[in-house]
Amino acid sequence: MEPFVIVAVAGVVIGGACSILASNKNRDVFGWFVLGFLFNLVALIVIAALRPREKTELVTNPGPREKSGDQERDELRQKAIDLAAALAQSRAQLNK
Repeated sequence: MEPFVIVAVAGVVIGGACSILASNKNRDVFGWFVLGFLFNLVALIVIAALRPREKTELVTNPGPREKSGDQERDELRQKAIDLAAALAQSRAQLNK
């Protein structure tokens, strides 16, 4: 029973260290805790070697949109039509 307790405590300690490093590098804290608990020093070395991930800023009030939903849909529809025409032209050239 004693070796199990030692392994569990080591897993929690190293998992905690991994989660602290992950938090400082803007990574998933819980995921890195689990990886640190399961893979111990390997996970600790990996998270220490990773570069920090850039934070994406949350926009609480984006303000007025430049384009309405209808304009975006029309532009997307036009792009789809242009793409279909280019595809049809390519097929016609291949069949010659």
